[in-house]
Amino acid sequence: MNKKKFGMRELIILLVIVLSAYTVWPSIQVHTKKGEEKQTFLKENPKMGAKSINFGLDLAGGTAITLEIDKTNIKGDDIKDIQEQSLEIIRNRVDQYGLSEPQISPSGDDRIVVELAGVDDSTAKALVGSTAKLEFKILAEAEKFTQVVGLIDQYLTRQTTDIVVDSTATDSTAAPAKDSTVAKADSAKDTLPKEATKALSDDELLGKAPAAEVAATDSAKDSAAVEAQPAAEVGVALSAYYLSFGNGGFIAEENIEKVKKLLATDGVQKLIPRDVAFAFGSGLEPVQRDSKIKAKRLYLLKRRAEMAGDDVVDARPYRVSDGVSAGEVAVSLKFGGIGPKKFSAVTAANIGKQMAIVLDNQVISAPVIRDRIPNGEAQITGLDDMAEANRLSVVLRAGALKAPMKIIESRSVGATLGEENIVQGFGSGAIGLILCLVFMVAYYRLGGLIASFGMVINTLVTAAVMSVFNATLTLPGIAGFILVVGMSLDANVIIYERIREELKNGLTARAAVAKGYERAFGAILDSNLTTVLTGLILYKIGTGSVKGFGLTLTIGILTSLFCAITVTRSILDWKLAKRDATTLSIGGGFKAINEANLQIIPNRRRFGLISMILIVASIAFIAIKGFDFSIDFTGGQVYTVQYQDSEKHEKDLSKALSAAGISGTKVRTLGGTSANSYQISMRASDDAQFELKMAQAFEKAGQKCEIVAKDNVGPTIGKELRFNAILSVILAWLGILIYVWFRFGKFGLGFGVAAVLGLVHDTVITLGFISAFGLSFDGALIASLLTMIGYSVNDTIVNFDRIRENTAVYGSSNFAETINKSLNQCFSRTMVTSLTTLFVCVILAVMGGSSIRDFGLVQCFGILIGTYSSVCICSPVVLWWSKRFKKGV
Repeated sequence: MNKKKFGMRELIILLVIVLSAYTVWPSIQVHTKKGEEKQTFLKENPKMGAKSINFGLDLAGGTAITLEIDKTNIKGDDIKDIQEQSLEIIRNRVDQYGLSEPQISPSGDDRIVVELAGVDDSTAKALVGSTAKLEFKILAEAEKFTQVVGLIDQYLTRQTTDIVVDSTATDSTAAPAKDSTVAKADSAKDTLPKEATKALSDDELLGKAPAAEVAATDSAKDSAAVEAQPAAEVGVALSAYYLSFGNGGFIAEENIEKVKKLLATDGVQKLIPRDVAFAFGSGLEPVQRDSKIKAKRLYLLKRRAEMAGDDVVDARPYRVSDGVSAGEVAVSLKFGGIGPKKFSAVTAANIGKQMAIVLDNQVISAPVIRDRIPNGEAQITGLDDMAEANRLSVVLRAGALKAPMKIIESRSVGATLGEENIVQGFGSGAIGLILCLVFMVAYYRLGGLIASFGMVINTLVTAAVMSVFNATLTLPGIAGFILVVGMSLDANVIIYERIREELKNGLTARAAVAKGYERAFGAILDSNLTTVLTGLILYKIGTGSVKGFGLTLTIGILTSLFCAITVTRSILDWKLAKRDATTLSIGGGFKAINEANLQIIPNRRRFGLISMILIVASIAFIAIKGFDFSIDFTGGQVYTVQYQDSEKHEKDLSKALSAAGISGTKVRTLGGTSANSYQISMRASDDAQFELKMAQAFEKAGQKCEIVAKDNVGPTIGKELRFNAILSVILAWLGILIYVWFRFGKFGLGFGVAAVLGLVHDTVITLGFISAFGLSFDGALIASLLTMIGYSVNDTIVNFDRIRENTAVYGSSNFAETINKSLNQCFSRTMVTSLTTLFVCVILAVMGGSSIRDFGLVQCFGILIGTYSSVCICSPVVLWWSKRFKKGV
């Protein structure tokens, strides 16, 4: 950087900071408000809510929906299987939609409870409540449509005892509306009489013009065998409700429910031939351009479906780029297996006809088939917006539910961690970060201040990226963020330690900075890329807490790379360019760790023995004592407690349960009703008198409340989630091994194997720690384990990078001495990084609430064991590998 010159690099940094602040501002405005004030603000400013970071169920609660299987035509033995299958389909929908950390669990034998954060009630219902049964049906011929409507008209004008209708007839003529297309850019047009194509005013459409007269054909009269009693009064014809008469014509919004009831009456149902059925369109649309009248289309379809949605293998939302539908939102469908042949045959046999794309008995679109479609691809157009297209794509990809499900309850729920735990968690985390920054300034002086500023910028940029993606922040996400903070500072620690070495070698300040950044870049890049690789695999393969952790980790690492390499470098260059500075305030460190001469390699057998003892002890604890699995894994019981007042009692209930010796409970608020209700979740109890004891505990604590409901719920972390979590971790290990193998040259496979063995070592011992101390094993602890894996691999790769560098300088003739020297050179960095990360985790463990404390304890232990393995275990494994395979692999 030239003296006092504000260059392109500085301009880019400034733009990034300004854009990040602008992007994060909606999140600040939303989350600085609480309770009703927050809800009112979101209703008045929906765009602000759409641009802000969402908080997960554990931090802010969300929407809870209870679904019940429609048991019609289902054998009793099949209900449990259908529940399990539907559970996974709903989970796939939620995961593909991008909602992080859902809580989905079975309830009883025929219900599923779905809790979602960061989504409104209507979207949640559409996402999880729709059966998603996709069918392709041909519209009935115009003659058939006229015949059936004529029969119904004759019946309704004579018989009205089954339904009460308005005597006001509406106009039946209107301009046709544009329809959507399948695999072609041409828009379909409704088949309407010529006189119906005249554009009318809204007043004319609403009934100020005469109603259309529909004459029944002779064949219709002959087939009108209706078992109905003579009418007591004259009713309104079905055709009178059409704003535009024809198959697919409009029914005004205010008349939709009337027509649905009318068509459902026994008398009308007997008139509809068995080979056809009526179906409404999926949404309201204007009946013509510039009209304020909203209506739904009513179709008469052939009852037999030409194809079902079982052959659809992919569905993706997109925006049409050309043709008459340019700019419209659509969903592309792709058929697999024999689907393309089927679709080709169907379209070839029905050229010139309209094919309705039907989802859950609602017509999404009804385009005209212009030609045979041989490529097995189709499009659904006519959708309102990209959000609807995305939701439709998700439910089609995830597949149809095995049976229809009814939404029997929808209500808001409070944070699963509890308000007190959240306040204590954020407060203790903030204190830990402040201590961390104070330590950096004290240890590295000006360099520490610059690193702290870089960390603040990293936090801002990470939050901005999460806001852009409308991400959901959860406790596992915060765990990932803590790891990101530690690694962000670690990058600066690596750089500063390198700069100190160069200053000791006699370089000037500016030259030392340039050389320090250059030599540190390899270690920073390798350690960060292996962690990004881990995060991407966890996000792509994992589900639930694993997915949320992977997302935050990936975003944070990428932003920390930017801040460490550009932001802090820019500030240092500016400082050194000013007044031709030749010195740099970067601190001297502690002599004990700067000049450490630890005999790691000579004592490798002792460290190996210590690790074997720890591993055997851990396995013994796991085998004998097992884990204290929370309700997340085991399922349990959920009680609803109700107060008659309007005060907050979440904390009171927790204290009452704790005083009675009832542990492992989660208390949160329930909304959606006028009652002051709370939900208490706990593992199932074998005590038949448990509910009575709990009521007595409340009475003893002076809580004037009543237990009004009890439900048995299944685990939210089911078999598939556990399998996916384990699979994602194993794939992450494999990815690390392959990356290190190809990145580290001759003995690359040895380095990769050592890194993975270190991770297995850390995981087993940490699991033993959890078992030995009886920590509650829940979703948060999974996040802690993942944090430990990320931290350990980062520390290990930095050490490996120095070993590789020194081997290139000193050769591999005395490889053991080179490894030991490298570990001592990195020891200062190892200790400083561990301390800065531990500051946050120790404060969480000491000051965090009950739900945060175990999380913090595992984080602390994981960092300690990860640091131990990266220094004392992984590097000796590299030495063993080099001796076992002298030529390298």
